[in-house]
Amino acid sequence: MRERCGEQTRDLGDSAGLDWTRQFDPGSPAEFAEAEPGAACRPDTSSASSFPILSVFLCASLLLSLTASAQTQKTTSDLGETSLEALMNMEVTSASKKQEKLSQTAAAIYLITQEDIRRSGATSIPELLRMVPGLDVAHIDANKWAISSRGFNEQFADKMPVLIDGRAVFTPLFSGVYWDVQDTLLEDIERIEVIRGPGATLWGANAVNGVINIITKPAKDTQGALLSAGGGNQERGFGAVRYGGKLGDRGHYRFFAKYFNRDAFAQSSGDDAVDGWNILREGFRTDWKVTDQDSLTVQGDFYNGSAGVTVPEVVSLSPPKTGSLDDRTHLVGGNLLGRWHRAFSDRSDTTLQMYYDRANRRDILLGEVRHTIDLDFEHHVAVRNRHDILWGIGYRVTADRTTGSLTFSFNPSSRRDNLYNAFVQDEINLVPDRLRLTLGTKLEHNNYSGLEIQPNIRLLWTPHPHHAVWAAVSRAVETPSREEANARINEAAFLGADGTTNLISKFGNPRLPAETVLANEFGYRAQLSRRLSLDLATFYNVYANLHTDEPGVPFFEDSPPPRHRVLPIFLANNMHGETYGMEIAPKWNVTGRWTLSTGYTRLQTHSHLDPSSRDSSVSEEVAGSSPRHQLHLRSYLNLPHGLEFDTAVYYVSRLSNFGVPAYTRLDCRLGWRPTESVEITIAGQNLLDKRHPEFGSTEQLANATQVKRSVYGKLTWRF
Repeated sequence: MRERCGEQTRDLGDSAGLDWTRQFDPGSPAEFAEAEPGAACRPDTSSASSFPILSVFLCASLLLSLTASAQTQKTTSDLGETSLEALMNMEVTSASKKQEKLSQTAAAIYLITQEDIRRSGATSIPELLRMVPGLDVAHIDANKWAISSRGFNEQFADKMPVLIDGRAVFTPLFSGVYWDVQDTLLEDIERIEVIRGPGATLWGANAVNGVINIITKPAKDTQGALLSAGGGNQERGFGAVRYGGKLGDRGHYRFFAKYFNRDAFAQSSGDDAVDGWNILREGFRTDWKVTDQDSLTVQGDFYNGSAGVTVPEVVSLSPPKTGSLDDRTHLVGGNLLGRWHRAFSDRSDTTLQMYYDRANRRDILLGEVRHTIDLDFEHHVAVRNRHDILWGIGYRVTADRTTGSLTFSFNPSSRRDNLYNAFVQDEINLVPDRLRLTLGTKLEHNNYSGLEIQPNIRLLWTPHPHHAVWAAVSRAVETPSREEANARINEAAFLGADGTTNLISKFGNPRLPAETVLANEFGYRAQLSRRLSLDLATFYNVYANLHTDEPGVPFFEDSPPPRHRVLPIFLANNMHGETYGMEIAPKWNVTGRWTLSTGYTRLQTHSHLDPSSRDSSVSEEVAGSSPRHQLHLRSYLNLPHGLEFDTAVYYVSRLSNFGVPAYTRLDCRLGWRPTESVEITIAGQNLLDKRHPEFGSTEQLANATQVKRSVYGKLTWRF
């Protein structure tokens, strides 16, 4: 069990309370070259201070904005007021699974629009999520991210599910997301809705700290052809093609293909790492208006690629040693989804959705082939003017086949799990257009922790059409993953003082109860003036049954040879804790051509070990894996002659668990539309320093590398 920062490794035997490790001499693994200790934990001093650059950027933006405003003051209408009001009145679906105005949602929800996506300069979905207040997005290496909300961040953040058009994209193996294969054509994304806080009543287990819902455009909105291509120092080369057309009088379709080849990040020494990656993806969508009441959607996508990785802890028994190894992960998969919707009237409708997903991953540590079938039925009905009821049932079956190694294995190697659920939610208008109460609960049965009940109560008060106050109390659970129940992870091997080979092994626990949270939230959302809006959310969450690593009694085993002593660590639930904080997101239309959006997040985490626990390190890891402070500022500036100048500044405070220092990141984009069908983009990312780390290494799975400064160009042609 080790804590890593970049390529620095520190044995955690003592700090983890594993007193028996002090008896043994791990020796000196001279076979494995290591970088200078602590190099990855120190900020790069080769670049100049970010503050003069930031000041120049802000002054330049203001000057350009005022100049552009003066030139067009007499001929340009006030677009600021229009865009701000349109945003507040945009409809979202993630909070209640039905359309409702963003301004009237009783949840901490943030909307990433297609315009935000186009002007972000981002080339992947995880990078788009950086703009969401309250969301912690960090690169582990070039192809892996740690993404969570309100704490508990890690590579497989198991408290925040992700959906793409209603299809859950997390892996039950780790109850997290393989972000390297979650992609689509960014131009086809209509919006991304991000909920911070529990959403388990509608979205099920693991929706503990939030939900990310990615929604693509209907096929009728992507007619015609699109071609895009570009490249740069990190984006070595990328391209995409899409074409959409009609299917008779009632149908539309589109298909797309995209490819990218991205360069590796840097090691702490400055040398190139091996984490470059490439993926080819093809997909399609068809939408049919079968009758005036019935609509049918069929869509799917398929991918094939590979991603480089440095595995930080590969174990050998002959001779006993632990070291890193470079490898490539092979990525193949696809999915097919069908959704039927019938509108009986404007007060009653029903939806039936089914999808199949297949994923195949293989590297030196672990191979996984997974098949998933999911079926959901929902019915929405409005009763008079008082009740708006949504109920549904669902079933999911997932089966895997794993191929392990000495370092990482599962017992049994293959498993099939079933998930059954039913939910009901009622929105009650206590005072029409003023006071609304929402009551709901979800019953869910899984193969690990059995039956789970996840209720919530929400209250929305709108004293004025431009002001809304909301509060919520929710219970949600994070059910054990396959890894937590069935995995064996051999973390280190070394020769003891008595000449015996020793193996530190971590074992899953098939009898783990679910982790739980009781979340208390309060929020305020308002359009303070024609040019200024504000979104504020506060929370206080109480967690129980949090995971700990408990040392066991050493024992000997003969397989695999040679005979060795096992120093076991068993997963348990001997910790509880609290998190609290706030998220604030003002938006200001400075002029009709200049918009500023900002967000600040404050997070405080406290964890407490039960008296029976012998784990002294996990509580510190939980508190130190997410930043206490995050701040971002985004600027969208429309210039004359079809030019756009967009910038984003991000500040993230340090991660004490990994020794990752605080960093400030600057992204810029210059766009030009010479015609309505052609767009040219030049974008720069991480411009303030040559390289910096954003997260720490994860045990056995990935060695952290450092994000490089990058610049790329892109040409998009629609016809």
